[in-house]
Amino acid sequence: MELSRRNMLVGTLSVLGLGAGSVAAASLITHGSPEKPLVGPHARTASPSPTATATPPPTRSPADAAEDLRLHAWDSVVRQISDAADATVTLASGALPAGVGISAGRFVGRPTTEGAYRFALEVEEGKKTRLRTFAGTVAPLKRDLNISLSLDQRTPMSVTAKEFDRIARLGANATLVIYCFISDPTSTTFTRVSDDRIDKAFHLARDRGIRITLVKPHIVTDDQGDGFYRGNYAPASLDAFFANWQAQLQYFATLCAQNDVEYLALTCEQPAQTDASTYDRWVPLVQKLRDTEPGVKLTAAFTTLELFLLYTYWIPQSTPHMARLLDVFGINSWIRLTDKVYTPDAPNITVDELVGGWRGGGGRTDDHLGKLEAVCDGLRIPFLITEVGVQPRVDGLAKQDNSSPATGAEDFDVQALLYQSVLQAPLQSRWCTGASIWHMRAPFAFGPLSGKRLFPGESVLKTALADTPALALKSF
Repeated sequence: MELSRRNMLVGTLSVLGLGAGSVAAASLITHGSPEKPLVGPHARTASPSPTATATPPPTRSPADAAEDLRLHAWDSVVRQISDAADATVTLASGALPAGVGISAGRFVGRPTTEGAYRFALEVEEGKKTRLRTFAGTVAPLKRDLNISLSLDQRTPMSVTAKEFDRIARLGANATLVIYCFISDPTSTTFTRVSDDRIDKAFHLARDRGIRITLVKPHIVTDDQGDGFYRGNYAPASLDAFFANWQAQLQYFATLCAQNDVEYLALTCEQPAQTDASTYDRWVPLVQKLRDTEPGVKLTAAFTTLELFLLYTYWIPQSTPHMARLLDVFGINSWIRLTDKVYTPDAPNITVDELVGGWRGGGGRTDDHLGKLEAVCDGLRIPFLITEVGVQPRVDGLAKQDNSSPATGAEDFDVQALLYQSVLQAPLQSRWCTGASIWHMRAPFAFGPLSGKRLFPGESVLKTALADTPALALKSF
């Protein structure tokens, strides 16, 4: 099935995002609410009361037993400290990493500062008291490089297996796009790809040593597939949409938790369902996902229009918006970096030109990367490029704004140029946590699945992954 980008547009509640305030006091800040100290039976920040005679002193761990939390700057963290319902946790010594606090027996937040940390916690569980020591270094923002493939109901799983083979040959991680079918653009009844096919896809990935790091549900129509323009999706009932979509997202959140998937996208290119007016509908939905699967990081694949609205209106005006509930800001970066038609015999497009285009160089697009950074600075979350790609045609780069389809001669060098610009521009941003290359299938495919030849775009990705293995970590 041709994966058209005709749906491109032109142009807990957030895992407890902690500010840079006094984290030694383990205060939590939720988006849009004032700072408040931890209270209640599951968290305690004041100095502990003198221990009763009958209570044994805390068991102290040796210095070499300090635990490393494996933290990365601006990366959402949810780590369990105690499973006991009556546990209280007290900071005994040192200071928590800036941006991280303690709530309900967990570490939660986003580290805001790189560097070393060391602290000890006193954990009381009934009559038992123990001391846990933590030490390590908050590393720079973790970055991923993924390749997207889609799971529909018709494509033979043998084809999906070959797509995973190709991804494994490059050493990349994967984004799994899962179709959720509707009968027409007003329907609120979703029929997702069968659970059996989804399970088989995860088995195929595991057998090849591929980690799926993002699950991305796409609402598609029976007749148009992923060519359906979701900007025209107008549910007959918003109540029915949010009720039924929550059920789908709950399934996907559990799927992510069971399969070590880091990110779940709540939407993809659905501006009518992510408008600021829908914020109150997203709050309970996101809270439910947080309550049931707290370790899954939530994102959404926004359009460039939604980015523009956030940058221009909603962030400056402090408007409540579902983006404020996310762990990561997702963006489908379909932008025109050049208007040139590539001439293979006399190459006329350079990587440097495209790198400049990400920030508006040459006037080919607005400052896409600058807007992303400004929005993420306002939201205090990193961004993930959930889609970026180009059709392997000489006019592919010039047609990225989708004003008309690319029809020029086939040429795979344009993919290599774009991918190299992704590595040198957005993936170098202090707010970027990764990029997902679109896509394994035509019209965006790297080349035929059969054969041993590495096409130019694949060579760029394989080299980058070999040089920087951290771009495709198999665990986190």
